[in-house]
Amino acid sequence: MDVHETEAIILNCRDYGESDRIIAFYSETAGMLKGIAKGARRSKKRFVHTFEPCSLVRLTYRARKGLVWIDACSLVEPHLDLRVDVKRWGQAALVSEIMLEMVPEGEPQPELFSLLGQTLDHLEKARDAVNVVLLFLLRFLHIMGYLPSLERCEVCHRPLKSATNWWWRISQGVLVCTEHRQANGDHFLLDLGSLVLIHQSRRFSLTNIWRLHFSQYRTVPLLNALLDWVREHIKKDLRSLRLLEQLGSA
Repeated sequence: MDVHETEAIILNCRDYGESDRIIAFYSETAGMLKGIAKGARRSKKRFVHTFEPCSLVRLTYRARKGLVWIDACSLVEPHLDLRVDVKRWGQAALVSEIMLEMVPEGEPQPELFSLLGQTLDHLEKARDAVNVVLLFLLRFLHIMGYLPSLERCEVCHRPLKSATNWWWRISQGVLVCTEHRQANGDHFLLDLGSLVLIHQSRRFSLTNIWRLHFSQYRTVPLLNALLDWVREHIKKDLRSLRLLEQLGSA
């Protein structure tokens, strides 16, 4: 079996059998992978404190059919500040769950690895953590090919600059002007300023997108609309979102 060493971000960890653990992680070189760490529950040296979700680690594994075999793991960045704030920890869990549900295994995307790492870094220190999650989701959907162009009215091709308010049919992925909004449907109101920020979130470099800031009264509705679309796509609820709703931060 080929041996690989890579930086990775832990997305999920669960017990398996009497002494093992199943680890889901996003690696810099191989993308999303799931592996088994034999004896991890009993080990006091090899894997101690390395499989906590959202931790950045240096991981050695052997590729095999099915689950990879994790031989060693060392901690690089534990993101401890996330663990002392239950709301930010819940938001980090939401980001991880979206990755787990929507990213195919074994397809490396360096930009996605960088996006996940920077998102966790900014969740630790940003004043507006919800804005960080929104920016993550917009860039994530763009990378994955799920974010529509939103450049003009789908019906009459009216350009964005010609109006201040627009309607996004989220389930259909199209933008329409007020004149072509249907009476019934899942239309979400977007002002021109928010649309400009959405376009900038997909064009700016990763290091620069965190400078973008949606107005407070737009952030949560837009994030919730996008999360509704995610749930429609994966055909299930997001468990971490239920936790955030209980905490009053979603």
